Amino acid sequence: MSSPSQLIAFFGATGGCTNACLTHTLQAGFHATALARTPTKLTTMLLAQGLSQSVLDSQLTIVKGDIANIAAIKAVLTKNTAGTDHVELATQIVSGLGAAPIFFKSVTKPVVMDNPNVCEQASQNIVQALTELHHDDKPTITVVSSTGISDVKEDVPFGLRFLYHVVLKVPHQDKKRMDEILNENAATSSEGQGVLKGVIVIRASLLTGDQDVKGGKGWKKLKVGTEDKPAIGYTVRRQDVGEWIFQEIIKTGGESRLGQRITLTN
Repeated sequence: MSSPSQLIAFFGATGGCTNACLTHTLQAGFHATALARTPTKLTTMLLAQGLSQSVLDSQLTIVKGDIANIAAIKAVLTKNTAGTDHVELATQIVSGLGAAPIFFKSVTKPVVMDNPNVCEQASQNIVQALTELHHDDKPTITVVSSTGISDVKEDVPFGLRFLYHVVLKVPHQDKKRMDEILNENAATSSEGQGVLKGVIVIRASLLTGDQDVKGGKGWKKLKVGTEDKPAIGYTVRRQDVGEWIFQEIIKTGGESRLGQRITLTN
């Protein structure tokens, strides 16, 4: 079971799923850090969620930078204990990073991504930052991924398979590479080595809605599956995915979920 005194690190915190998760995390009294290219944007989003400035000041540290900056990543992953040389490492990491689509009037290539390798790069850089920190503790990491990348069982309804396997092939390859890199560096992997205690991959259906925690249908209404027994559906709300991650992973520590690839859908 997690304690609010533990540090939770967030990447991609201005994205819908992650912003909702961060909001619930702060509302519950946890301390968090977050990476943001524009800190004022993140602050504005969190205030709009109903959080007070005093909560943000006392519980959240925002590090200005991007996922290409190893020093910034290290700052997000750690906290110095006041008056000591002790460096506390985040116990959990949550990442909702992903590329943004750019649409074209083209039959052969209607969609390209602004940064088609962002998930792979983020995974590599987080692993590198943890390696360079040389900390005895190992955090868990939860990443928001997508259905449609499983090698075990089809988890996309028939009506969306062309979209997922053809139109969105490039970003989904990036998500798959993220999965591979993180699990290669997890202590729960078959190799038994790594800078991560374990990995939890959230394979969400087609995301709809936004980060507004008051606009979801509720995390308890989600259908939940695993890679070998996936929950198959068309869409899922971002705010519900974020709340599910908070309730089932942040609050509990996620120990029972380590190593799992979890499908979430409405």
